[in-house]
Amino acid sequence: MSMRTTLSPEKLAELAAQGKAEAAKCRFVDPDVVAASKKILRERGEAWAASVLMRDISRRSLGVPHLPFFHEGEMETLILADRAEWDQLAAAAQGGEAR
Repeated sequence: MSMRTTLSPEKLAELAAQGKAEAAKCRFVDPDVVAASKKILRERGEAWAASVLMRDISRRSLGVPHLPFFHEGEMETLILADRAEWDQLAAAAQGGEAR
């Protein structure tokens, strides 16, 4: 069984826009973002990442062939989605409404 995101398509679109905006702030790829997204990929898997990005991620990176090729802002989007899902779980655990 592969894991999929629990976030709504509307929330994913919002996070994708935020991810692109974050990436646009810097001219170069942030190594902390790369490290965090690699950790998330290891923990959650590529099926989860594909469901967050709403696209096939089987194309590999030329520089790092064991990783998917990401478009600008997608690594940031994965980080934001991971945080949003944890927030959603925490809210549910505290008896609050899941967002």
